[in-house]
Amino acid sequence: MNIDVVIVIAYFAMMILCGIIAMRRLTGTKDYLLADRNLPFWVFFPCLSAVILGGGSTFGSASQSYQFGMSGAWITFMFGLGIVTVGLLFAGKIAKLEVYTLSEMLQRRYAHGTGCVSAVIASVYAVLIAAVQIIALGTIIKELLGWSLTTGIMMGGMVTVIYTLIGGMVAITITDMIQFVLMIIGVLLLMLFGVNAAGGIGSITTAVPPEFLTLTNISGERMLGLFLSMFLGIMIGQDIWQRILTARNQEVAKVGAVAAGLFSVGWGAAMGVCGILAFILLPNLNSAQDALPALVIKVMPVGLSGIVLAALMSALMSTVSATVLASATLVTNDILKPVFKLRDESTFNVSRIVTGLSGILVILLSVYIGDVFVALDTAYSYLSGCLFVPIMAALFWPKAIWQGAIASIIVSAAVVTASLVAYGSAAPEPVMFGISSGAITLVFVSLMLGSSKDQLDGSGNPRL
Repeated sequence: MNIDVVIVIAYFAMMILCGIIAMRRLTGTKDYLLADRNLPFWVFFPCLSAVILGGGSTFGSASQSYQFGMSGAWITFMFGLGIVTVGLLFAGKIAKLEVYTLSEMLQRRYAHGTGCVSAVIASVYAVLIAAVQIIALGTIIKELLGWSLTTGIMMGGMVTVIYTLIGGMVAITITDMIQFVLMIIGVLLLMLFGVNAAGGIGSITTAVPPEFLTLTNISGERMLGLFLSMFLGIMIGQDIWQRILTARNQEVAKVGAVAAGLFSVGWGAAMGVCGILAFILLPNLNSAQDALPALVIKVMPVGLSGIVLAALMSALMSTVSATVLASATLVTNDILKPVFKLRDESTFNVSRIVTGLSGILVILLSVYIGDVFVALDTAYSYLSGCLFVPIMAALFWPKAIWQGAIASIIVSAAVVTASLVAYGSAAPEPVMFGISSGAITLVFVSLMLGSSKDQLDGSGNPRL
């Protein structure tokens, strides 16, 4: 067993230890799901950044940059710019809501089961995003240990699910802080050794096609698809909202979101560089999905490569834990709790059970899908296509009514599903048609049926 394997195993053990430590601090549902809503900026900013920068932002951007150069990093750029927009426009509004989920916000605004309906769609998103991270995690383990992708997925997934299950959001906060630091150190080391192995910056610029150094080497259709799915979708992801709800106050939520978004843009640029380095040093890879871990093995000396691989796994595990917990929160808080009238103590116990079941489902789904981009594109197609319109209407359009919101979700879900079958997960049509059909449906139904008194609070404003 070489030193790199020892480092990775020690890292896994440390993550589980963090979960055990966090378990001893838990006092109830609020701690388990939202870390008691008390994170200061210096904790909130790295934790939100760690949630954003998962498999799509890391492996997705690097593999796309292996094929298209710097423009492959638009995946992460869209995520980062979307979070900056959240910080500027409505992070403060989210932070002040006394809710656990975006579906609970919809239920409070529209009532009549809207939260339950939206929770189903949001849960599908969270599960698929978790699958993206675990597939990428399995890819790293496959490259490091020579195991099959399936075995790597099982190993990495189980470690992440265990510490999330036992420690909840408190464990995720502790591990995210550690993972954020590791991510920065690991990527800086990888870029330093990679640039040196490629002969320096001058050699790099002459070794790639000129279009690799631009941000326009992908089609306009793909750019539109990334905007509609990634930029709009990241704004309304339960994993993002759940982390924003942990901020100590509205100011921390606003400033922390903008800072995390800008950091994510910088991370995207770093992944673009890593993808180009892999293109130069490893021109004959069987799969672009292997570009990042293969680059680590290629350029990093023994010992340091284990640290860098642990850093890359940090980026993935932070998002796995957040999305698994997000899925469990949606199911528990917005489906099981209202149906079975759960009290706080029961909700706490049920949350743990559902977290474990969600983790198992995600691992099995990851084995079945096996491809980062299929899961990523499908997840954001449903999220953006089905929920963006009713959520924005809940926040900004007082005339929206519950009949319009539910009709919008149902119609757009059907349209997105049909479009995915017809056009594929990478096409912009599923999101474009989903948002369009949802908006038309919500506006038409809301205006046709008129304002309902039960949509408004005592002052005549939208109820939130």
